[in-house]
Amino acid sequence: MSTEAGTPDPAASHPSFIEYDQFILFGDSITQGSCNQEKGFAFCPALQQDYIRRFDIINRGFSGYTSEQALAILPCFFPPVQKAKVRLLTVFFGANDAVLPGFQQHVPIDLYKDCLTKILTHPAVKAHPETKLLLLTPPPVNEYQFDPTGPDPESFMRKASVTKLYADTCRSVGDTLNVPVADIWTAFMNAVGWEDGKPLAGSRDAPVNEKLGGILSDGLHFNPPGYKIMYEVVTRAIRTNYPELAPENVPMNFPPWEIAPKKL
Repeated sequence: MSTEAGTPDPAASHPSFIEYDQFILFGDSITQGSCNQEKGFAFCPALQQDYIRRFDIINRGFSGYTSEQALAILPCFFPPVQKAKVRLLTVFFGANDAVLPGFQQHVPIDLYKDCLTKILTHPAVKAHPETKLLLLTPPPVNEYQFDPTGPDPESFMRKASVTKLYADTCRSVGDTLNVPVADIWTAFMNAVGWEDGKPLAGSRDAPVNEKLGGILSDGLHFNPPGYKIMYEVVTRAIRTNYPELAPENVPMNFPPWEIAPKKL
């Protein structure tokens, strides 16, 4: 059998062909940018290193997308059961949904909740009985890194208090559906020393938090320390909720070189 381009289809031409199982990382620009190592540590390559020769880590990040747009495109890329075995799907939306009303990306919080629910229960996902789910909360924002005096009106589009509400809603969706949550918002706030009951770190109601400014590159997106926290939270959630998917519990594909066959 050959492909349309005329090249042999390895899955059909060789009886020993192995299709790697997949982790799919579904999110917005924070997910899309998690492959970029120009500044240093990045989440996606670190996860790929953990699962090398075990699973393929597929980055399906879409810059600027909201949960509503994510729901619309999910069936366009999520593979059918016949094409791939998806072992884990991470869902990381809300940072764009949480922009203030009047801006194009704003998604009302009730609709955000509904879209997350529909993504996690989508027929395309449910068709994979072995697929595990992991929900990530949107991260906090740092209002001090948005320039309110600049010409860009989007400088006013996010507030720390509003983003917190979307993180809270994300957790509630996880609780309702019994889907584990990697709480990025809380991990960031703990890392910068915020204490519950005090003005939110990143809000202009609180003093400038230099640690938060180091974690976030522009008030929203992650610097390497932010991606390192994300990595720690996600891998901890995998080990806690799905220990069978921890890399040390997943056998490598193909034998070590010392015993690998020289001929098939």
